[in-house]
Amino acid sequence: MDFVENVGRRSDVAGDNGNFIDVGIFSLNGYERNALYKNLGNGKFLDVGHLEGADRIEDGRGLGILDADSDGDMDLLLGNYLQPARLLVNHAPEGTHWLRLWLQGTRSPRSALGARVMVQHGARRQYRDVCATAGYLSGQSLYLHFGLAGDRSVDRLVVYWPSGLVQELKDVPADRFYRVVEGAEAPVPVFQERPAPAPVPVPARAGPGG
Repeated sequence: MDFVENVGRRSDVAGDNGNFIDVGIFSLNGYERNALYKNLGNGKFLDVGHLEGADRIEDGRGLGILDADSDGDMDLLLGNYLQPARLLVNHAPEGTHWLRLWLQGTRSPRSALGARVMVQHGARRQYRDVCATAGYLSGQSLYLHFGLAGDRSVDRLVVYWPSGLVQELKDVPADRFYRVVEGAEAPVPVFQERPAPAPVPVPARAGPGG
Protein backbone atom coordinates (compact mmCIF):
# COMPACT_ATOMS: atom_id res chain seq x y z
CA MET A 1 0.00 0.00 0.00
CA ASP A 2 1.25 3.46 -0.85
CA PHE A 3 1.64 6.12 1.80
CA VAL A 4 0.55 9.70 1.30
CA GLU A 5 1.20 12.89 3.24
CA ASN A 6 -2.48 13.76 3.17
CA VAL A 7 -5.72 12.09 2.21
CA GLY A 8 -6.68 11.40 -1.38
CA ARG A 9 -3.72 10.51 -3.63
CA ARG A 10 -1.73 7.43 -4.66
CA SER A 11 1.20 7.00 -7.03
CA ASP A 12 0.50 6.29 -10.71
CA VAL A 13 3.98 4.85 -11.22
CA ALA A 14 4.06 1.04 -11.46
CA GLY A 15 6.05 -0.49 -8.61
CA ASP A 16 6.21 2.76 -6.64
CA ASN A 17 5.11 1.33 -3.30
CA GLY A 18 6.03 2.20 0.24
CA ASN A 19 7.19 5.75 -0.45
CA PHE A 20 5.59 8.97 0.68
CA ILE A 21 4.00 10.91 -2.14
CA ASP A 22 4.00 14.69 -2.09
CA VAL A 23 0.45 15.64 -3.02
CA GLY A 24 1.02 19.31 -2.21
CA ILE A 25 -2.08 21.47 -2.55
CA PHE A 26 -3.97 18.72 -4.35
CA SER A 27 -4.97 16.78 -1.24
CA LEU A 28 -8.68 16.03 -0.89
CA ASN A 29 -8.46 16.53 2.87
CA GLY A 30 -11.27 18.95 3.72
CA TYR A 31 -12.88 18.73 0.30
CA GLU A 32 -14.82 15.49 0.60
CA ARG A 33 -18.60 15.56 0.64
CA ASN A 34 -20.31 14.67 3.89
CA ALA A 35 -22.49 11.57 3.92
CA LEU A 36 -25.78 10.91 5.70
CA TYR A 37 -26.94 7.31 5.90
CA LYS A 38 -30.52 6.11 6.31
CA ASN A 39 -31.13 2.85 8.14
CA LEU A 40 -33.31 0.75 5.86
CA GLY A 41 -34.20 -1.63 8.68
CA ASN A 42 -32.85 -4.71 6.92
CA GLY A 43 -29.20 -4.49 7.90
CA LYS A 44 -28.42 -2.09 5.05
CA PHE A 45 -27.89 1.68 4.88
CA LEU A 46 -28.46 4.14 2.04
CA ASP A 47 -26.58 7.42 1.57
CA VAL A 48 -29.28 10.11 1.37
CA GLY A 49 -27.05 13.11 1.98
CA HIS A 50 -27.68 14.51 -1.50
CA LEU A 51 -31.43 14.30 -0.93
CA GLU A 52 -31.45 15.94 2.50
CA GLY A 53 -28.96 18.74 1.83
CA ALA A 54 -26.34 17.18 4.08
CA ASP A 55 -23.68 16.44 1.44
CA ARG A 56 -21.78 19.66 2.09
CA ILE A 57 -18.14 19.99 1.06
CA GLU A 58 -16.52 20.76 4.42
CA ASP A 59 -13.74 19.53 6.68
CA GLY A 60 -16.03 17.97 9.29
CA ARG A 61 -14.38 16.95 12.56
CA GLY A 62 -17.16 16.44 15.10
CA LEU A 63 -20.87 15.73 15.14
CA GLY A 64 -23.42 16.51 17.84
CA ILE A 65 -26.91 15.00 17.79
CA LEU A 66 -29.66 16.90 19.60
CA ASP A 67 -33.21 18.16 19.34
CA ALA A 68 -32.27 21.79 18.78
CA ASP A 69 -35.81 23.05 18.13
CA SER A 70 -37.63 20.77 20.64
CA ASP A 71 -39.96 19.30 18.03
CA GLY A 72 -39.32 15.64 18.84
CA ASP A 73 -36.81 14.75 16.11
CA MET A 74 -33.04 14.80 16.11
CA ASP A 75 -30.97 17.56 14.48
CA LEU A 76 -27.28 17.51 13.59
CA LEU A 77 -24.61 19.99 14.65
CA LEU A 78 -21.49 19.61 12.53
CA GLY A 79 -18.16 20.97 13.80
CA ASN A 80 -15.71 21.89 11.03
CA TYR A 81 -12.00 22.63 11.02
CA LEU A 82 -11.34 26.35 10.50
CA GLN A 83 -14.91 26.72 9.23
CA PRO A 84 -18.19 27.72 10.90
CA ALA A 85 -20.25 25.04 12.59
CA ARG A 86 -23.38 23.96 10.72
CA LEU A 87 -26.76 23.13 12.20
CA LEU A 88 -28.79 20.76 10.02
CA VAL A 89 -32.42 20.90 11.17
CA ASN A 90 -34.54 17.80 10.72
CA HIS A 91 -38.23 18.10 9.80
CA ALA A 92 -39.95 14.78 10.48
CA PRO A 93 -43.05 13.86 8.46
CA GLU A 94 -46.46 14.51 9.98
CA GLY A 95 -47.86 11.66 12.04
CA THR A 96 -44.54 10.40 13.39
CA HIS A 97 -43.93 9.89 17.10
CA TRP A 98 -41.00 9.74 19.48
CA LEU A 99 -39.85 8.95 23.02
CA ARG A 100 -37.05 10.50 25.07
CA LEU A 101 -35.65 9.07 28.30
CA TRP A 102 -33.51 10.41 31.13
CA LEU A 103 -32.19 7.56 33.26
CA GLN A 104 -31.19 8.05 36.90
CA GLY A 105 -29.48 5.30 38.83
CA THR A 106 -29.86 4.47 42.52
CA ARG A 107 -27.78 1.30 42.90
CA SER A 108 -26.06 2.15 39.62
CA PRO A 109 -24.22 5.46 39.06
CA ARG A 110 -26.68 8.34 39.13
CA SER A 111 -25.66 9.27 35.56
CA ALA A 112 -26.67 5.73 34.45
CA LEU A 113 -23.56 5.52 32.25
CA GLY A 114 -23.35 2.03 30.81
CA ALA A 115 -27.08 1.32 30.97
CA ARG A 116 -28.80 -0.13 27.92
CA VAL A 117 -32.44 0.38 26.94
CA MET A 118 -34.58 -1.71 24.62
CA VAL A 119 -37.92 -0.41 23.39
CA GLN A 120 -40.41 -2.53 21.48
CA HIS A 121 -43.19 -0.91 19.50
CA GLY A 122 -45.17 -3.23 17.30
CA ALA A 123 -42.77 -5.62 15.56
CA ARG A 124 -39.80 -3.25 15.91
CA ARG A 125 -37.09 -3.22 18.54
CA GLN A 126 -34.55 -0.49 19.16
CA TYR A 127 -31.55 -0.34 21.49
CA ARG A 128 -29.72 2.63 22.96
CA ASP A 129 -26.79 2.85 25.38
CA VAL A 130 -26.16 5.67 27.84
CA CYS A 131 -22.71 7.05 27.01
CA ALA A 132 -20.97 10.41 27.14
CA THR A 133 -18.85 10.25 23.98
CA ALA A 134 -19.68 9.83 20.30
CA GLY A 135 -16.50 9.80 18.28
CA TYR A 136 -13.74 12.30 17.53
CA LEU A 137 -14.24 15.73 19.14
CA SER A 138 -17.87 14.90 19.87
CA GLY A 139 -19.92 14.62 23.02
CA GLN A 140 -23.11 12.69 23.55
CA SER A 141 -26.23 13.63 25.48
CA LEU A 142 -27.14 11.31 28.35
CA TYR A 143 -30.75 11.48 27.15
CA LEU A 144 -31.90 8.59 24.95
CA HIS A 145 -34.11 9.34 21.96
CA PHE A 146 -36.23 6.82 20.06
CA GLY A 147 -38.10 7.49 16.83
CA LEU A 148 -41.33 5.50 16.78
CA ALA A 149 -42.62 6.20 13.25
CA GLY A 150 -46.43 5.93 13.38
CA ASP A 151 -46.68 4.15 16.75
CA ARG A 152 -48.32 6.15 19.52
CA SER A 153 -46.90 4.10 22.40
CA VAL A 154 -44.14 1.70 23.39
CA ASP A 155 -45.31 -1.81 24.18
CA ARG A 156 -42.26 -2.75 26.26
CA LEU A 157 -39.42 -0.68 27.64
CA VAL A 158 -36.60 -2.67 29.26
CA VAL A 159 -33.65 -1.06 31.08
CA TYR A 160 -30.50 -3.10 31.71
CA TRP A 161 -28.80 -1.21 34.54
CA PRO A 162 -25.05 -1.45 35.30
CA SER A 163 -25.97 -2.86 38.75
CA GLY A 164 -27.45 -5.93 37.05
CA LEU A 165 -31.05 -4.94 37.64
CA VAL A 166 -33.41 -5.49 34.72
CA GLN A 167 -36.37 -3.10 34.84
CA GLU A 168 -39.38 -3.51 32.54
CA LEU A 169 -42.14 -0.99 31.85
CA LYS A 170 -45.15 -1.53 29.61
CA ASP A 171 -47.54 0.57 27.54
CA VAL A 172 -45.59 3.84 27.73
CA PRO A 173 -47.30 6.69 25.80
CA ALA A 174 -45.21 8.35 23.09
CA ASP A 175 -44.34 12.00 22.39
CA ARG A 176 -43.06 12.61 25.91
CA PHE A 177 -39.81 13.09 27.80
CA TYR A 178 -39.59 10.73 30.79
CA ARG A 179 -37.30 10.34 33.78
CA VAL A 180 -36.77 6.66 34.58
CA VAL A 181 -35.42 5.99 38.07
CA GLU A 182 -33.75 2.66 38.75
CA GLY A 183 -36.23 0.36 40.46
CA ALA A 184 -39.24 2.68 40.12
CA GLU A 185 -42.56 1.23 39.01
CA ALA A 186 -43.36 3.89 36.42
CA PRO A 187 -41.59 6.62 34.43
CA VAL A 188 -42.20 10.23 35.39
CA PRO A 189 -42.83 12.91 32.74
CA VAL A 190 -40.10 15.54 33.01
CA PHE A 191 -42.40 18.36 31.93
CA GLN A 192 -45.81 18.02 33.52
CA GLU A 193 -48.58 20.44 32.79
CA ARG A 194 -49.32 22.40 35.94
CA PRO A 195 -52.95 22.69 37.00
CA ALA A 196 -54.50 26.11 36.66
CA PRO A 197 -54.36 28.07 39.94
CA ALA A 198 -57.53 28.18 41.94
CA PRO A 199 -59.45 31.46 41.61
CA VAL A 200 -58.86 33.91 44.41
CA PRO A 201 -62.15 34.77 46.19
CA VAL A 202 -63.03 38.44 46.00
CA PRO A 203 -64.64 39.87 49.15
CA ALA A 204 -68.16 41.19 48.58
CA ARG A 205 -68.62 44.87 49.00
CA ALA A 206 -70.76 45.98 51.84
CA GLY A 207 -74.09 47.53 50.89
CA PRO A 208 -75.24 51.01 51.89
CA GLY A 209 -75.16 51.40 55.60
CA GLY A 210 -73.41 48.08 55.96
